[in-house]
Parts: sequence; C-alpha cells; structure tokens
Amino acid sequence: MIHNDKVLEDVNALLDYNSVKDFLFMNVINAETNKEELSMEPHTVIGDLAIVYRVMIKTTDNQFCSARVTNEMLDHYGIDVSQLHNDDLISSPNMMKPEIIPLETLLMGVPEQEAWQNEDRHFVVLTNEHRTDGAATIFYSGVLNDLTEKLGHDLYIVPSSTDECLALCDSPTLNIDRLKEMLLLMNGPNFMDQDKKLSDILYHYYLIFYITMIRIIMY
Repeated sequence: MIHNDKVLEDVNALLDYNSVKDFLFMNVINAETNKEELSMEPHTVIGDLAIVYRVMIKTTDNQFCSARVTNEMLDHYGIDVSQLHNDDLISSPNMMKPEIIPLETLLMGVPEQEAWQNEDRHFVVLTNEHRTDGAATIFYSGVLNDLTEKLGHDLYIVPSSTDECLALCDSPTLNIDRLKEMLLLMNGPNFMDQDKKLSDILYHYYLIFYITMIRIIMY
C-alpha cells in the first residue's frame, strides 16, 4: 500500500503557486534518455541525472497521480528554477519521507539496529517510505551528509533505479571495477525494468571541511 493523504485536492489550483508549493516532490531521471521530456519542463541536472518537479494531486493504494511542473506553469508562477528547487527541497521530505535502510534489513530481515552495528555492513538503501520514486532521496538536504557522518566514511552512490539508490562505504579495499560491473549487470534487461533504469554511472560523495562535494566516475 502506498496511499498518501498529502495531496492537492483542487486541481484547479495548479496554476496558483502558493497552493501547490507544499505538495511539490522531486523525481530523478536520466538526463540523456529523457532529454525530449526535459525540454518541456524545468529541471536541475547533476551529472547524468536530472531532477524534475511534480505536484501530488491524488493517490490510490497502488499508485501516485501527479502533475508535472512545465515551463509554461513556471512562467505563470513568475519564479525561476532555483526557487522551485529550493521550495521542493522543503516539501519533498514531507511528501515522500526518506527511508535509509541497511540492505540486509530489507532483504533478509536482520534487525535494523543490529545491521547498523555490523562493521562488515555493505550496502545501504536510500529510498522513501513508499519505496517508489525514491532515488530522489539522495538529493534531500542533509541526507548524504548525515549518512556519511553516521558511517564514518565517504560514500559511493549506486543509482540502482528510479525507486532507490544504494550507498556503499568507500575503503582502500573496495574494488571499483567490480562495483561498476555490478551496476551494469543490475541495469541490464534481464534484471531491470528499463522504464526504471536510472544511470550506468557511479557517484562518489565525500565531505571536505564540511563542504559537500560530489564527483562523477564515468564507466
């Protein structure tokens, strides 16, 4: 069940920015694959990923219904992409609450507290409480910062699908080539619904003197 009670009930209010801004949430898609779509809507590109903006208008127990924010709507609102993005950073965690879970908890039912204490822990899943369109969680304010500090390591981010990303602690023993191969295998048609494919690129997230840095590693 993915029902969400936080929706804009009056769709006639879609052209009133004060009405919609509390119901904004972000999606993350591949920028190159969706370049035609992106030409018609405001977006923010980071690496080969594009953040796009949606307004929640309805949910059922099986799916969300949302309206995309288009260039025409943005012009009508009289704001720029920067303001839209900043307001979305505030509303998204309320609309799609972030969920950060050790992979062994999600797949094998290991108690979360025990999983976090496991020094041999591998992957952490970053998604939202609905487990759909959850890859955007990596761009929520403070999420990667907090996770980096909690784990005591810089992170590799594996964009495993539009529904979630995986995070893995950086270490001298980490085999990056094998990690890249794993990502390509996960993204292949035998494993991945290609409509949910996000990226074949690994991202490296690290902190330097409290300044957030993100580096792209091209395969």
